[in-house]
Amino acid sequence: MPRRWVQRIQDAVHGLMEFHGMESVVIDLLRTPELQRLRKIRQTGLVHLVFPCAEHSRLAHVLGAAYLAVRFSRRIKEAAHDVFIPDLCPDEAVIRDMGIAALCHDLGHGPLSHYWEREIIGHGFNRNAWSDALGLSKDQESLSKLKWHELVGHGLLNWPEGQLHRLLEQHEQGTSDRISRLLLGEYYIPYMPRLLASDLDVDRADFIRRDTYQTGVAYGRYDLDWLISTCCIAEREAQRGHSEWVIGFDAWKAVRVLEQFLIARRALYETVYHHKTVRCAEGMMALFLRRLKHAVREGYQPSGAGDFTTYLTRLMNGEPLTPRELLKLDDFAIWILVDIVAGADARDLKDDTVRDLARRITSRDLFKRVRVLSDRLQRFLLQPHAQEEIHEVVKPFCPGDPEFYVIVDQAEFEMLSENEQNCIYLVEDLKATPAISHPQFAHYRDGRRTTVRLYTIREALPAVEKLVRERTQE
Repeated sequence: MPRRWVQRIQDAVHGLMEFHGMESVVIDLLRTPELQRLRKIRQTGLVHLVFPCAEHSRLAHVLGAAYLAVRFSRRIKEAAHDVFIPDLCPDEAVIRDMGIAALCHDLGHGPLSHYWEREIIGHGFNRNAWSDALGLSKDQESLSKLKWHELVGHGLLNWPEGQLHRLLEQHEQGTSDRISRLLLGEYYIPYMPRLLASDLDVDRADFIRRDTYQTGVAYGRYDLDWLISTCCIAEREAQRGHSEWVIGFDAWKAVRVLEQFLIARRALYETVYHHKTVRCAEGMMALFLRRLKHAVREGYQPSGAGDFTTYLTRLMNGEPLTPRELLKLDDFAIWILVDIVAGADARDLKDDTVRDLARRITSRDLFKRVRVLSDRLQRFLLQPHAQEEIHEVVKPFCPGDPEFYVIVDQAEFEMLSENEQNCIYLVEDLKATPAISHPQFAHYRDGRRTTVRLYTIREALPAVEKLVRERTQE
C-alpha cells in the first residue's frame, strides 16, 4: 500500500482534511467494498423525512471521525512528551492506527442502523452461529458482550478474503488484528482507546457537528479547535490503590467548551433525533420490520429485486450471513423491500397489516401524536392492561392488526455517564477527576431524561385521547 506524504479530502464540515505520511492509509482504505457499503447507509436513519438535507452517509461520518482521531492523537502526542520519555509517547504509527480504527468503528452497521438491529437481529441473536459465519473465534472473551453490529465489524476487519483485510495486511502484517483489538479497548498504549469510546470521543465529536450542519439546525455547535487544544493526559485513582493514565481536558481551560459540547449534544437529541415525527417514522419502520419478519416466517417470500431479498429473508428466519452476503445489505435494499411489500399482490402476501404499513411509509402517511402530556401519559401506561385498552379503541379504525397501529415511544437521554470507563475527565496538576464529580458539573449529575409519547393513526386520535384523559382524571 503506498505511503504518500499527504492526501487531502475537502469536507463540508471540517474543511480541508489532510492525512500526512503513515496516516494517508486512511484514504487508501476508502476504495474497499467494506467501507464503500457505508456510502449507502444514511448516518441519521429516517431523519431525512423531517430534515430533507440530512442525506449524508456513514462513510462521510467515519471519514470525519478518522480525521478527528488524527487531530486528537497529535495533540495527545504533544501532551505526552511533557510527562513521559519519548519511547512511551504515541508516535506516527499510533496516530495512523487511531485514524484507521475511527474509520472502521461503524463498519458493521446494518441498514437503518439501530432499529433494524433491534427488530430483525434481536438482542438474543445466536452469537456462536454468527461467530462461525464471520470466521471469528467463539472462545474470544472480548467478543462475548459485543452488540451485533460490533461483532460484524470485527468479522469484516478479519475476513481473509476481504479487500479491507488484504490492504491492511499489505500495509503491515498484523494490522487487522491490532485495529480490531484497539476497537475492543485493548492497545499497547492503554489510554488511547478512550478517544474512540467515551462520553467525549471522536465519534460524537464528528456526528454532533456533521448532523447539525446537514439538518440546518442552529443548536449543535461547539468550539472544536479549542476542545482539541485543551486535551491532555493525567493520572486517575483506580481500584485497590492502583492508578492509571487517562485522557482528559484541562480543568482551567476546558470547562466552558465541555459545557458547550454537552449542551450541543442535548440540543441535537431534543431537536433532531427525538423530534416527534422522526421518532414516529422510526417506530413505524420498526413495526413494519417486526410484522414482515412474522410474515416471512409464515411463508412469505419477497421476490423480484435480486439476491438481497433472499439474504433479508434468511436473516428474518434467524440465519447468519457470511461477510460477502452482508455487503449486499444497505438502506437502498430496505427501501426497495418496502416498495415490493407495498405493491405485493394479495395472493402472494395475505398479511394486510404489513402491506398497509409499507404503503404508509412509502407515501409518508405517518401516524399522529396523541396530544397528552408526557407525565399524564406515563401514568396511564403504568395502569394494568393500558395498552390492551388502546388496541381495543384503535381497532375499529384499523385495516389490520391494531397492535401494529400504536407506537409507545420512550425517548431517553443521559447527559453524563457515571461509568468511569466512559466518563469525561477534568485534569488539574496531572490528576484526573470525573466531570460528573467536579463542582463545575454538579448540575448535570441528574441528567437522565425520559420523554413518553404515544402515536396512532389519524382517525383514532380523538378516541385514544379521550381514553387516556378519562383514565387519568385527578
